[in-house]
Amino acid sequence: MKNRYIFSLLLLLIITCSCDDILDKAPNYKPTAEGYFVSEAAAQEARIGMYSTNASHAYFKDYIFMWDGMTDQLYDQYNWGQELSVARGAFDASIGGVVSGFYNDAYRVIATINDLIAHVEGMDESLFVILPQEQYIAEARFFKAYYYFYLTELYGGVPLYKTALTSVDESKVEQTPKSEIIDYILNELELAINNLPNGPYDGYVKKGAAQTLKAKILLHNQQWQKAADVAQEVISSGTYGLHSDYAEIFIKKGQVGNREIIFASDFQFPDFSHSLSRYLVHSAAAVPRVEFVNSYLMQDGLTVAESPLESSDYQNRDPRLYMTVRLPDDIWYYDNGSEVAFEPTLSGFYTKKFLDEDINDNNSLHQGGTSEQSIVHLRYADLLLMYAEAKYQLGKLDQGVVDETINLIRERSGMATVTDITSFSDSEKFDLIKYERSIELAFERYRYFDLKRWGILGETLVSLTDPNGLAMNWEDHFSLWPFSISELTLNPNLVQNPGY
Repeated sequence: MKNRYIFSLLLLLIITCSCDDILDKAPNYKPTAEGYFVSEAAAQEARIGMYSTNASHAYFKDYIFMWDGMTDQLYDQYNWGQELSVARGAFDASIGGVVSGFYNDAYRVIATINDLIAHVEGMDESLFVILPQEQYIAEARFFKAYYYFYLTELYGGVPLYKTALTSVDESKVEQTPKSEIIDYILNELELAINNLPNGPYDGYVKKGAAQTLKAKILLHNQQWQKAADVAQEVISSGTYGLHSDYAEIFIKKGQVGNREIIFASDFQFPDFSHSLSRYLVHSAAAVPRVEFVNSYLMQDGLTVAESPLESSDYQNRDPRLYMTVRLPDDIWYYDNGSEVAFEPTLSGFYTKKFLDEDINDNNSLHQGGTSEQSIVHLRYADLLLMYAEAKYQLGKLDQGVVDETINLIRERSGMATVTDITSFSDSEKFDLIKYERSIELAFERYRYFDLKRWGILGETLVSLTDPNGLAMNWEDHFSLWPFSISELTLNPNLVQNPGY
């Protein structure tokens, strides 16, 4: 999706780094002497460094499934990132894994962003002939808002670094309240929106991406009308639309020129790739829960008990089931006719989303670092569902809104549409939205944050049957994650979240 020039620069950035240690190395664009940022070429290199650092964030790449492994959708039978421990309520400040790893990686990206802004802002405007100076800064503001949004969702208030740090001591600050961070990143996004170009996604941040992120932040912070207004701006622009084939959104061949993708991290084998296919096939790490598979409605929109359609062996379900989950009798074959082998799972189900069945050679499926599909961070269907949810919260989820959001999404996959929303009670309308977000966005890391936003994360988790037979537990303080012991040691001004 990115042009050859971008990938050439990416190759230069990672040529001295192995796939395993790229997150542990400082970006090599960082100047080592005064006078480095004296031409736009330096800004271009810093820009690519920022995008590659973002794309190298493990929990938004190889381990993206771990987010839904903390919900009622998936479980990681190896608990690689301690996400099963989080889901079970068996974690504290010493756990490590995603709890400390996401925090550390997020601040690594933020440091890269602040460095870029500091250096590019210090350059003379006359040096910029390829792109406007403000566009470089606007893209960086988008990334800063993106990471601070997730940090506040997970930890609440966190240290807010608005500018590049010049010493270790400057990093030792107490956390800023979440509300202040939200105000700050919303302002950053507004500045970004004013300086980003219009147009569909082409590998770089566009105005629509900043608007979509802004709508998401507003929705998560209960600013319903503002969220609806921003989402409506993106919808009315006509820049984006639903792709005709749901399954193709998540595989390389369907992503080129895909109007549904609003923002993604792009990869190209062998220069810059990831290991998602290996984890899903060779390791079978992301295992769909039985409860999730059973949550799919029948294709006519009714429950299994209500529908007259044949329902045995998962027949006649919402068609998105068959594009998301590999059922026990869904066999995948190599070109030579032999069956693709998966590791056994406790549920008998496998993740099908993200896997291209035309790529069935042993190396691509069973070796790490061979996947090259883009990891989609923002897409149009999510925006439509955010708009529908904001309208519901405002008491304005009418048939017109349903037709231009939920029904468009259902029609794309061949699922029955909602023909009379007026017959739905208020709770049924909310159940409709919750169902659509769960099914349409399955395994895309939204579920954990949706359940938190709706205030039902705890009750959802304790209702599960753990595949390994271990007890599930929930306490209210689990809604915010702890700061790791090592982070508290490094930053003595940081105050631990309550309950840990």
